[in-house]
Amino acid sequence: MNVSQLVYCLLELRPAETLSNVALPLNLCLALDHSGSMGGSKIESLRDATMLVIDMLQPQDYISIIFFNNKTEVAFPSQQVGDEHRRNDLKTRISRLTAGGGTNMAPAMEAGLVELRKQMPVGVGAQGSGGGVNRLVLLTDGITEKEKKCLEQTDNAARLGIPITALGIGKDWNDKLMQEIGQRSGGEADYIASPDRIRTHFARTVQQMQAVALQRASLRVRPALGIDVRSIYRAHPLISRLNAGRVGERDLEATLGEIERGHGQTLIVEFVVPSRPAGSYRVAQVEVEYDVPQQGMARQQAGLDVLLTYAHDPSTVPPPNPHVMNLVEKVTAFKLQTRALEDLEAGNIPAATQKLRGAMTHLLNQGDTELAATIQEELSNLEKGKVMTSEGRKTIRFDSGKTVRLDNVAK
Repeated sequence: MNVSQLVYCLLELRPAETLSNVALPLNLCLALDHSGSMGGSKIESLRDATMLVIDMLQPQDYISIIFFNNKTEVAFPSQQVGDEHRRNDLKTRISRLTAGGGTNMAPAMEAGLVELRKQMPVGVGAQGSGGGVNRLVLLTDGITEKEKKCLEQTDNAARLGIPITALGIGKDWNDKLMQEIGQRSGGEADYIASPDRIRTHFARTVQQMQAVALQRASLRVRPALGIDVRSIYRAHPLISRLNAGRVGERDLEATLGEIERGHGQTLIVEFVVPSRPAGSYRVAQVEVEYDVPQQGMARQQAGLDVLLTYAHDPSTVPPPNPHVMNLVEKVTAFKLQTRALEDLEAGNIPAATQKLRGAMTHLLNQGDTELAATIQEELSNLEKGKVMTSEGRKTIRFDSGKTVRLDNVAK
């Protein structure tokens, strides 16, 4: 009987150690919400975190800062961080930031992209980085006007090759919108539960930028005849499903973006394979293409064959690799939580609760008791006929994809 099976392939991408001490110049823009709801500890923590960023940057790095509420102000046009005198000037201006007004994010995003483009060579966009690491950090605590305009600016950022780090603080912001901004731009999004955590998130972003070793990375999978690729997930540093596009009749290609030294990226490719006689078979060829800007090298390639051994006697098959299966379990929990939130949005409460229970089981198996407890609390609310809390929904949406905790980042 010809029975297909699901096979998981782990790909770990690590830049060479020779690149470990070479840092690229940074081109960073902060677009910061200072609307009325940002008053009190939020604005105080935001000022402190922004000053930390200035201290972390090197003199040759570029920074620009946009303040926005219902209006947009280019507080600092793009400029090099420079010496201590210039840093102090920046900090003095930041120390005067106050809260007031409404929230209109799209014009601030547009202004931020304009400032970032100033340090990118003419003609450089998604097809090239210009040799530096570009990033727009967007922080808000409220519901913005004109959400469609925000997504238009997100698509502009993606075309320019500028990832957006979209951060929401508190409970009164659109987590689905911010997640889409992060994903569509090639960046990421996250939930800041309390003001004192802004500093940690900002520090992590700068550290990520400073660790970039490879840029414009992409993955191509060439499955053998009779083999199907069901999905490709990034499992580290953040779990996400990669949008793999068809190239030719059978090949799939997915954008990987920047790869950091040290951690690199870890991918899980799900293959559907047919039954075959005992022996070793090639399942696919995989190829990674990337730029090494430190060495002026573009479109470098590395590839390998994915081999699978079939056996008639199950007793001769070694047990599954525990590292691979641990990551598969994390990805499975992520899938269940993502689909549960989709079910909730569609009003299918029974399906959502079933998936959340499954996700909770996987999380407990991994020892992630904190996120499992959050899911248990929200399940209790749903079973009582209540809605999921804003805080719980945001925690589930954003923490489900984390395989690296922010606790490892300097506070």
